[in-house]
Amino acid sequence: MPGQEEFRLFGDLWLPDPEQALSSQELVHVRAILPQIRAFETNWMNHTKYSYTRSGWSLNEAYEEFRDRECNWWEARGVTRPRQYMVCPSGELNASVACHLFNPTFSVDDPCCGETEDLSNPSISQLNNAEFSTQNNCLIFDHLARRDASKHCATTYPDDLLDLHEQFVFALRDAMNAKIEICWGANVRERMFKKIHLQPFRLWGEFAGVVLYMEITQNRLKRFVIFVAHPQRFLYVKSNREKARAWRHRFGISQDQALTVAARLGGIQIPPNFYVLDPRLARNLCVPRTVSDQRSIWRGQAVAQLKKAFPAVDLSASTDRPHHIRPTKEDKSSVQSVFTLLAKVKPGKINESVNLPQIVDDTALRNLRLQKIANYWNDLGELLDAFISNPNVGTYSGSAPREEGLPDPFIEFIQAQDGLKFNKREISCRADLKIAFELLQKCQGTPETLDILTLAVSVLTAYGWMISRPRKPQVDNLLILRGYPNNTVARKCSGCRKEYLDDPFAYWAKSRPNCYVLCGKIKHLPCTRKDLEEKRLDQFDKWFLLRPEELGDLPPEVEVSCRNCQETRLVEARWTDIYFNNNLSINGRIAALIEAQRLIEADNIIKENGLDQD
Repeated sequence: MPGQEEFRLFGDLWLPDPEQALSSQELVHVRAILPQIRAFETNWMNHTKYSYTRSGWSLNEAYEEFRDRECNWWEARGVTRPRQYMVCPSGELNASVACHLFNPTFSVDDPCCGETEDLSNPSISQLNNAEFSTQNNCLIFDHLARRDASKHCATTYPDDLLDLHEQFVFALRDAMNAKIEICWGANVRERMFKKIHLQPFRLWGEFAGVVLYMEITQNRLKRFVIFVAHPQRFLYVKSNREKARAWRHRFGISQDQALTVAARLGGIQIPPNFYVLDPRLARNLCVPRTVSDQRSIWRGQAVAQLKKAFPAVDLSASTDRPHHIRPTKEDKSSVQSVFTLLAKVKPGKINESVNLPQIVDDTALRNLRLQKIANYWNDLGELLDAFISNPNVGTYSGSAPREEGLPDPFIEFIQAQDGLKFNKREISCRADLKIAFELLQKCQGTPETLDILTLAVSVLTAYGWMISRPRKPQVDNLLILRGYPNNTVARKCSGCRKEYLDDPFAYWAKSRPNCYVLCGKIKHLPCTRKDLEEKRLDQFDKWFLLRPEELGDLPPEVEVSCRNCQETRLVEARWTDIYFNNNLSINGRIAALIEAQRLIEADNIIKENGLDQD
């Protein structure tokens, strides 16, 4: 039962009495809004203006008409896209709660399943576990109804195609009877703020910090809207260990608060503290190899269709691909040696305050280095154990969906590493991670195609191998470690002068302690221009480059500029074929090629029929 000093805002949502809990300025704002809320509740309870039964709008009829127009849009651009890959909203129009997601993807068992509520999709399964389901009086729908990679939808779909999808989804929103609409993820948030007028309403009491939005049309409250994180953000929680619990507590509280508000406004029951405490949140996303291969084929076919419709668009930067991180035998041996040597160190031989102002024995600093490396691997293992299913440090295989942010413990761990800084500047964004990925030579693949978690794990694992590698025996006795502030060194590339990763365990010449030693291998010299010009690459042109008849609108020449002198000149353009850029798995690339061939043959048939008719 609510306390005597509480009042009901709407539905089952009770808050402290605003007359006692709010400042005079806040109270003026609440008093101005309350009449609209009361009028909205009266209209909703009476099933008058917003009742779906009086709208004359049929979901099935509108969906079929929309699907016809959407397929015709693609055909007008020379592409036949599967009609069965369109997905219809799930639930009843008179549901009291609406769940609004961005688009369906290929992370399902059957892409021809025409329902949004497909429990084989991890995100939908998470919603179902949190009791946001059609069985609990919810209507679930996507902003864009066609299966595609979400990144492709957000960056590739032109305005007229977005308008086509949004005509249907906003007609659906006009017809649905939901009191509260939950928008999941940043993509939906961006489109909603572009399309409708939303007035913020900040709550108080136990829900202080939650911002509820009111959709205002013709000076009347039409619906409450609330924005929450996409389910994918929480898909990385794979255990119930300390770091996973801390992360869930930090980010799950705001999610649970917002969803509790939505449930009370909509009059449905949900489990309390699902994102903070519920064991059903943790889920192993690994699927059999056959399932993964089949999904790659579907994605490859979709990429080929998009490339046909939008030949000038680069799709490679947003194509997901499983990523594998494996150590070499040398890397494994280096890490093993660290722990073996550390076991031989006697207690009391590690002293963090040791410095070497002169040429003395650096045994204590070398022991300290071993201890730090061992601690690094132990901490990394614990971190992966909290967020990665079945972790095996050094052999991580990631094929995760794209998320909206890196878990906070990963950020803190990355920023704590001396060697993952640029002149002591911490890594603070994806662009920094990408640079670190490219500088750590053990990383394989293209960083643009990796989700943020896989990118971070790649960098951390390769960094661990790098710091574990010992100096070559022939130079090791000529080098020494030094203490603070000479334990780390900021570096730049001697060629382009760009920042390089700091050296976390800087070695110095024993005979000249002020002389920093960059590398112990004399053979590591850059290849010359002559070396590069003698490489025979023309034999691969037919596999990697577009033929003249495939160029379309691409220019035969492009203007390039020198980084140093800024001089510009025209050079012959060599355009690469997207299907050989390693951003899709082998199965995905094969599927893309087959689909591209089908589209080309379809074009030829159309041309032949056209000539015959003439």
